[in-house]
Amino acid sequence: MFAHARRLLDVVDDVLLQRYHCRALPSRADNIIHGDLTGKTIIVTGSTSGIGITTARALAMRGARVILACRTLYKAHDLVDEWTAQCVAFGKKKPDCRVMALDLGELASVRAFAAEFISSEARLDVLINNAGIFDMSGAYVRSKDGREQHLQSNFLAPALLSLLLLKKMSASGAETGDARVVFVSSKLHELCPGLDLDDMDFSSRAYGSQAAYASSKLAEVLFVRALDKRVRSKGVRALALHPGNIVTGVVRTLPKIIQFAYRVIMGRILLTPEQGARCSLYCATRAEAVASDAVGPYFTSDCLEKLPSAFALDDAASEKLWSWTLSELRIHDDI
Repeated sequence: MFAHARRLLDVVDDVLLQRYHCRALPSRADNIIHGDLTGKTIIVTGSTSGIGITTARALAMRGARVILACRTLYKAHDLVDEWTAQCVAFGKKKPDCRVMALDLGELASVRAFAAEFISSEARLDVLINNAGIFDMSGAYVRSKDGREQHLQSNFLAPALLSLLLLKKMSASGAETGDARVVFVSSKLHELCPGLDLDDMDFSSRAYGSQAAYASSKLAEVLFVRALDKRVRSKGVRALALHPGNIVTGVVRTLPKIIQFAYRVIMGRILLTPEQGARCSLYCATRAEAVASDAVGPYFTSDCLEKLPSAFALDDAASEKLWSWTLSELRIHDDI
């Protein structure tokens, strides 16, 4: 009980004081990036909302070929048109972007995306698993594959995407020594006191959307730990991060009055999407992010490497999750 209360207070501190903790960072997300990214191909999932927009735009403006992987294709095309117009207006090179369909709520979509990407793109330097959900309404929802929605969209689908693209990424890593898989996780992973691999879908135990979300985010951090151990010899690194607590559409399932109060009150405390994208860009591009010997390094919104929860540092739990994940996704462990 005391340990849980301490973790909860730590989360509250992160929410209330995050702007202070991030005071040394530049206000513009693209200023986190050092140098030109021309020649790199980077996938950003969930690139049409929240920090995904800022992340994709900043990378494209620095010269990277950016794949906008999303469900709503017209939104992505509109964004690319907007960025292109801005570049033309200022006499800059047009962004090199491609829009591709990806629905994390359907594993068949993930497999189709990976197959199309592998057959049509020459390289992959960075995969940013940015897309995710947090249904604050508390409703229990299953995906098209019959999985609890947070488990699938936040963990199983991004894990599958990462594994399917690993060969392509390893080829780029062998060439440059610097390919990366980045998982946008959350500090709320600390509220999950370990994974229940016998009931990851919350089919037999009490359900709560916060518990399901925290479980999916702990799974991300543990998976990154197992993945990083296996790929770092191939010139690939796996990282996880907490982007901060950001004003997003997570309350869209709640009553309108609560949505209004959230935006008015929390808008003074939470980070903007521009600020929230900084850590993703740091982990995706900066040499410092892969400089330490830490396995599956974890970063917080101030772009500093820190320890995740004790549950996320459990090597035995990490290996068990790895085996469970490959079994659930029907992928051979030949990595």
